Amino acid sequence: MFGDFARWAARLLALICVGSVFLPVGARADDLSDGRFRDAVIKLIRIRRPDVPIDLNADPAQLGIGTQTLDLTNLHQHVRGLTEAERRQEVDEFLGLAFAKAGPAPEPGDFAAIKGRLRVQLVPDEILQQNPQLAHRRFSETLHVVYVLDESRRYQYVTREMIAGWHVDPAVVEATAVRNLAEASKDVPFQLVVADRTPVAALAREGDNYALARLLVPDWLEEIRKALKADGITLTGPTRNLLMAWPADSPARRELAAEATTQMRAGPYGRSDELFCFDRGGLRPLTAAERADHGR
Repeated sequence: MFGDFARWAARLLALICVGSVFLPVGARADDLSDGRFRDAVIKLIRIRRPDVPIDLNADPAQLGIGTQTLDLTNLHQHVRGLTEAERRQEVDEFLGLAFAKAGPAPEPGDFAAIKGRLRVQLVPDEILQQNPQLAHRRFSETLHVVYVLDESRRYQYVTREMIAGWHVDPAVVEATAVRNLAEASKDVPFQLVVADRTPVAALAREGDNYALARLLVPDWLEEIRKALKADGITLTGPTRNLLMAWPADSPARRELAAEATTQMRAGPYGRSDELFCFDRGGLRPLTAAERADHGR
């Protein structure tokens, strides 16, 4: 039906890898994904503020200082290609801003002021194991819903203590976070892989760190389903910045499911190779029979 399977499969893999931060298995990781960049930032923190406690996340692109969790992704991209002196200056400026904003958790009356910055994220078990204070709920067998306060230079993860201080029901926090992500996702594109004028797969690999989290945005998933011209689609988010989708009955479903596992293991920011179905009934994990049909 799809003509030369090898041709479009190769095109799909090229779209996943070319021009992105994803690394082939066995390749040497960049200094962000293997933690070297974070180590360099920590050295500067020790010089600037030796009294500040530092918490390391499972994610090598994040670290905690005081009550703040800093995401280093944008900073790393910004300083790439700079001289060592320029790089140090930019990192120092970033830390200066972070320290200026670091402080206690927002007061109860602050929820109205910060609710526009709330976003939702999906994280694997290991992140919660290292950060048990985070507010969360179980999403699936391998993933949890968490919440962040999103700014251009940092993430601040929402803790249970913060929600208690806001005197807001956790369901309100999640609804607000999902609504904000849905609003921010309206113009976020995805790439279609087409063979013989037939859409065979879709990739979302935006660098805003929310590709996987958009599993929680049904209107955006519906756009993908319609673009793939399928009654039901299979979805998986092997890394934080990659969401893969294909028609549930795709003849390449086993190969695509296997590629998701490869991408998760290669990283960076590996999340889960769990498979989900999205159709007119909404999103759900694949059944055991459906997983077997995908080679799992």
